[in-house]
Amino acid sequence: MSSGHNKIILTKDNASLPEDHLFAKLPLAGSAVGLIALLIAFMFGRSDAEYFFFSFHTWWLFFLSIAIGAVFFVLIQFATKAGWSVVVRRLAENIAMTMPLFFVLLIIMALGTSTLYHHWLSEEAMADKIIQSKQWYLNIPFFYIRAIFYMIMFTWAAMYFAKYSALQDETGDYKITRKLQNASYPFLIVLGFCVTFAAFDWIMSLDPHWYSTIFGLYFFASCYMVFFAVLTVATRLLQNVKSLSEVVTVEHYHDLGKLVFGHTCFWAYAAFVQYLLIWYGNIPEETAWYEVRESHGWSYILIALCIGHFLVPFLFLMARRAKRSRSMLVGVSVWMIIMHYLDIYWLVMPSKYEHGPQFSFIDIFCFLGIGGLFVALFGVIARRKALVPIKDPFLPESMNYENV
Repeated sequence: MSSGHNKIILTKDNASLPEDHLFAKLPLAGSAVGLIALLIAFMFGRSDAEYFFFSFHTWWLFFLSIAIGAVFFVLIQFATKAGWSVVVRRLAENIAMTMPLFFVLLIIMALGTSTLYHHWLSEEAMADKIIQSKQWYLNIPFFYIRAIFYMIMFTWAAMYFAKYSALQDETGDYKITRKLQNASYPFLIVLGFCVTFAAFDWIMSLDPHWYSTIFGLYFFASCYMVFFAVLTVATRLLQNVKSLSEVVTVEHYHDLGKLVFGHTCFWAYAAFVQYLLIWYGNIPEETAWYEVRESHGWSYILIALCIGHFLVPFLFLMARRAKRSRSMLVGVSVWMIIMHYLDIYWLVMPSKYEHGPQFSFIDIFCFLGIGGLFVALFGVIARRKALVPIKDPFLPESMNYENV
C-alpha cells in the first residue's frame, strides 16, 4: 500500500555518498587492510598450507554467498515488478557488483585444488569405485570450466543490471525498466542452475561419497538469508545520509525484517528436510557426512546452529514490533551474519578436520583479507553513483510505501 506523503525530490547530488561518510573511506582502508591481511595469511599458510586453503575457502564462500544473494535479490525485484524495494535496491546492486573480486580470488582457490579436493584427486581416491563412477564429472578440467562459467554468469548478471540501472539515472527512460524486467527471467533460470551446481562443486564435492539433491536449495537459502541481514545493516549505516534518512522508512525495515525472518525459516526447512530424508533412507554414503558433523566437537556447532541460526531469530523476529525496531532488527541481522559463517564453517571444515573444530590466526587474517577487499570494492562502487535509483518509475511508490 502506498500514499502520497513523501515529497522529497532526489537528485544525484543529494542522493550520493558524502565524502566524509564511513562508506566513502572504505576503498582506501579496506584495500590496505585486505592486502596486508592476505599477505600475513599467506605467510602463516606456508607452514600449514592445508589449513590456509580450507580457511580461505570458508571465507571465500562466506562473502561470495552475500554477493550471490544480492544478484538474486536484484533479479527477483525486476521479475516481480516490485515497487517497495526500489530505495534499497541500489545497495543490492552495489553488493552484487563485488562479484568480479571472487572471480579473481578463484585463482587462489585453483592453487589449493589438490588440498581441498584430495578426496577425489589422490591416488587412493582414484581406486575407489564410487569415485571412479563420478570421474566424468569430478575431474580438474571440467571442474574449473564449470567454476568459470558460474562466475561469468553471476558477474554478467550483476554488471548488466547495474549498468542499465545507472543509465536510467541519466535518461529516466521507462523502457530500461521493461528491458531489465524481461532480462530477469532467463537470468533467474540460468543462475538457479548455477547456484545449485556451484554448491555441489564447491562444498558437496569436498566429500565426494556424499550427495544430496536438496543441497543446492539449502545453499541458496543461506545466500538469500545472509544477504537480507547484510542489506539491513548496510541500510542502517547509511541512514545518516540525509536523503536516505527520509526515503528509507520504518516500513522498509519492516519488510526487511519479514524477509530475514522468512528466509531463516526457509533455511531451517531446507536443512530439516535434507536431514530427515537422509536419516529415513539410512544409506551409508549419505549418513557418513552427518556422522562426522554430529561427533566430537562438531556436534556443539550443530546444536549452536539449531538454536542460534533458527530458534533465536525465529522467536525475536516473530513480533511485529521487533521487525519495526531498527536497533533490534540490526542486532538480529548481525547475529545472523555470524551464524551464517558458523554454518559455512560447519559445512566445509569437517571434510578435513573430522576430529573436531580447528581455529587459527589464519582464520582472522583470511577474514580481514577477503572482507577488506570486499568492502573496499563496495566502497568504490557506492561512490560512483547515487545511492538510490533516482529516476526509476517505481521510486515514488517505494518512497511512499506503507505496510497494511
